[in-house]
Amino acid sequence: MQVIRHWHDGSEKYAGGDCLLTALDNGFEPDGMVYREEHWKGGARCVVVYYFELSRDGEKMVMPVISNPFVERLIDNYPLRLAPIKQRKAANTLDGDAAHVTG
Repeated sequence: MQVIRHWHDGSEKYAGGDCLLTALDNGFEPDGMVYREEHWKGGARCVVVYYFELSRDGEKMVMPVISNPFVERLIDNYPLRLAPIKQRKAANTLDGDAAHVTG
């Protein structure tokens, strides 16, 4: 990839597909589950955010990525399971939500 785009939850609320690809190129791996959240704007336009749980050598992060055709294709081509965001929130209520980046 020619464009390297670092992302950190302390500097940006959402990441783009380029940030996700940079993380994958840097050795982060998705845990197999991706959570989907819909944000309806004005009742007519939907913005989808995918929450990728990524890890590398004991370091973990959750990267919220705004949907676009590239991200949709990546989800289709990776062996990932898709679930609504409320399932992640329910699991974190039981387990305690760790910080977005640990390690």
